[in-house]
Amino acid sequence: MRRGGEAAVKDNGHDSDVTYLNLEEGAVVPPPAELAPTRQSRGSGPARTLLLGSSEHPGGEQGHPAVRGLIPGQVVAERYQVERWLGAGGSAMVHEVKDLTTGEHLALKVLAVPSADASQIARFRQEVEHARGLDHPNIVRVYDVGMDGDRHFLTTELLVGMDLKHRLLGTRPTLAEALRWLTHAAAALEFAHGHGVLHRDVKPGNLFLTKPGILKLMDFGLAKSGHVAGVTAQGAVLGTPEYMAPEQISGAHPMSPASDLYSLGVVAYEILTGQLPFRHPQPVPLMFLHVQQPPTPPRTLNPNLPEPFERLVLKLMQKHPEQRYPSAAALRTDLARLWPLALPPKAASSR
Repeated sequence: MRRGGEAAVKDNGHDSDVTYLNLEEGAVVPPPAELAPTRQSRGSGPARTLLLGSSEHPGGEQGHPAVRGLIPGQVVAERYQVERWLGAGGSAMVHEVKDLTTGEHLALKVLAVPSADASQIARFRQEVEHARGLDHPNIVRVYDVGMDGDRHFLTTELLVGMDLKHRLLGTRPTLAEALRWLTHAAAALEFAHGHGVLHRDVKPGNLFLTKPGILKLMDFGLAKSGHVAGVTAQGAVLGTPEYMAPEQISGAHPMSPASDLYSLGVVAYEILTGQLPFRHPQPVPLMFLHVQQPPTPPRTLNPNLPEPFERLVLKLMQKHPEQRYPSAAALRTDLARLWPLALPPKAASSR
């Protein structure tokens, strides 16, 4: 790690910055005490997702500042009418709202006040700037950012489904599912990188699976681009330790598209083996494992995995950026070659 650098990391499952939360419709999630009761979720099945300051305790327990709720029917910024409360976390809360201008239903994320510091507010607002112009089917659409009184808010598309983190808690994905997800993620990164944006926090919690089966890259709160001024202090280490590229930790090489590809390699490893490549209860030793230790070959953990899948994952996870794929486009080319191994013979021949 950089000497004298502040390790502002995001522990998996205990993120201190923004992430997304999805709640299964029909589930009962108690709101913070100061919130008005929310209407019961409609129907059954997958949930709508929204941006949140993450917490495993939506009710706002000790160590997680309470955030002020909005009341159904309330109008924010003279435009967004609150429909229902969807969840809350350490730094923000989320509501489903109706845009009174367009009639669309959107996600409204409200930053906690007054607990947010200047850097939180800057990253919150910066998310819109990074995502602006990234109009792609595999990237969540972020629409607006502003203030309503002392509330900082942003709006994004309202999705139906679940994030990949929650999906991986279920049954082992098929090779075809894994290949489709990785292809969609690579397409999203290819588009973002082509517009000069590095995501810097690629992980299952920031990859959302919609009900129609489309994967979307979310949460550009830690992103960096050439057209938006950064807010990270020099020497700071930002990211999620389980998925950080070695150069993101050590500073031995500049951050580049290859850094996002390393993180996607960790995601691919987890999808295909059911395990993370490196594990440690403490974030700093965990980060040094990424810098110093090679991962266990995926086929050691999943002997049924075809060898070309293993080669692809290990190439993504090379310690030196120049030994990885030169671009997300090159990765997509290799992913496309794997389809005959992921589909039944008849399906592969007719694809």
